[in-house]
Amino acid sequence: MKNIVTIHTPEHIQIPFTTAGIGTRALAKLIDFFCIGIAIFPLGIIGMMIASIAETTQGQISSVVTAILIFLASAIPLAYFVFTEYWMKGQTIGKRVMGLRVIQDNGKNPSFFSVFLRNLLQLADLLPGLYLLGMIVIFIHRQEKRLGDLVAGTLVIAEKKEKQEELVFQYATLHLREEEKEIFVRLSPASGELYLVLESFLLRREDLSSHVRQKLAGEIIEKGWPEIQTRSGYEEAFLEKVYLYLRQTRYPSHYPKVIPASFPLAG
Repeated sequence: MKNIVTIHTPEHIQIPFTTAGIGTRALAKLIDFFCIGIAIFPLGIIGMMIASIAETTQGQISSVVTAILIFLASAIPLAYFVFTEYWMKGQTIGKRVMGLRVIQDNGKNPSFFSVFLRNLLQLADLLPGLYLLGMIVIFIHRQEKRLGDLVAGTLVIAEKKEKQEELVFQYATLHLREEEKEIFVRLSPASGELYLVLESFLLRREDLSSHVRQKLAGEIIEKGWPEIQTRSGYEEAFLEKVYLYLRQTRYPSHYPKVIPASFPLAG
């Protein structure tokens, strides 16, 4: 059963997301630890060779090598999770394979501090062993957060698979009339965050009731383009055309694939 949570963006718009469950997060973690093991294994071999040589010379050197190995065994996993989640915008290799992503509670990509904090607290989630405490907290929390997420203000969401990520227009074609372009040129400029909010709404609106969809569409128009007055019931048609215009002029992309409306709305 999907767990849908509502994110309140800085633009005061509510966007629904599906949280990642224990199963997919556990599989992602196993993939990540496999990657970490690949990095640590050669270091372990080198360390054992150095330690073996050190034992025949000075025991003090062996102690130093052991301390270095313990430090690396702790630092490498933390560094892996922090830097991959930060540079890959909320994803690790395991999360990317499983279609998961970390976001902040306001829907933004996680900051370096929030990524560092949530992963530093993995040590607490591991208690008393086998990630038991972390799994218990995820299971009982309504947004399926672990301790690190609670402290860092982050959330792990499930993204739709790329092959399913199609943005289906219900009112608009893929061509804008010249008079429409002239209107859109004069609109208030849309920030990158507002564009992503708009795209997220158009992708996920099928999961919402018609009443909630119309309300959200109206809120997006009010926050992004307050000078526009749309007729009731035409909010989504306007947003589809604005999205198409922004994608063609300011945020060019081939993903997600846009499917035109089979029976476009006239006017």
